[in-house]
Amino acid sequence: MKNIRLYAVIAFFVLSPLYLNAQVTIAPTNMFIDGNARFGTYMVINNSNETQEISIDFLFAYSQTDEQGNRSIIQDDSAAAEQYSIAEFIRAFPRNFTLASGQRQVVRLRLNPPNDLEDGTYWARIKTGSTPESPPLELQSNNAVAARVGIRVEQVTGLFFKKGNTTTGIEVTEISTEYDQLTDKLNVYIDINRTGNSPFLGSITTSLINENGEIVRESFISTSIYFDGVQKSEFDIADIPNGQYTIRVQFESSRADIPSSDIIQMPTVIETTTFTKR
Repeated sequence: MKNIRLYAVIAFFVLSPLYLNAQVTIAPTNMFIDGNARFGTYMVINNSNETQEISIDFLFAYSQTDEQGNRSIIQDDSAAAEQYSIAEFIRAFPRNFTLASGQRQVVRLRLNPPNDLEDGTYWARIKTGSTPESPPLELQSNNAVAARVGIRVEQVTGLFFKKGNTTTGIEVTEISTEYDQLTDKLNVYIDINRTGNSPFLGSITTSLINENGEIVRESFISTSIYFDGVQKSEFDIADIPNGQYTIRVQFESSRADIPSSDIIQMPTVIETTTFTKR
């Protein structure tokens, strides 16, 4: 009898809580290692009903936006990897292991970067893969071929290494708008330069304010900005009256999912422009 194992791979750069809560979870989802310590730990927890085979790997990647503010994950930037990647300098203990249902495992990370790194923040992604030890589905045919179908989940989380004096900043170079009268959709594009020697980890609040100073629309996102780019906010303004509005954009070094002590701080940046709905 032939056994054929078929695995569907699901990769998460942003974790999906509804699915992962029933499978394998990781905490924390972002790790920060100081230049003096060079050690860190994170927890892998098996919430599924099956024993899971766990593997740990490392890669270099970052999120980036295009000229229209559309975000994607970049994994093939060799120039950026040469300058900022620490993926090749990380070791995990253990790197491969199994977890029974309800079991948890502390994974210890050791970082051994070159001594001549300049001050700044370097990073990598931790890829934690999990596969059921016993695939959940077995199909047999009259030809005595068994196909076992399992799901391999790859969770990709962040690891940041901060060395020496670390700084970050945001410079807004332009705020532009695009209004579609047919759909009453307003797009706000914020061109930014990221300054300093470290990524910006924080939040962006974009507010649409009427002539009375009232906020009629607002968007909020937690984000990571590694390089210069365009940030985009979209509003449905069908039910707001014609008139002139102020668009206010605010960048803050604050995120609910990361302790403030881990975030490289910068002064809050606020920039405005105007928009007229006719």
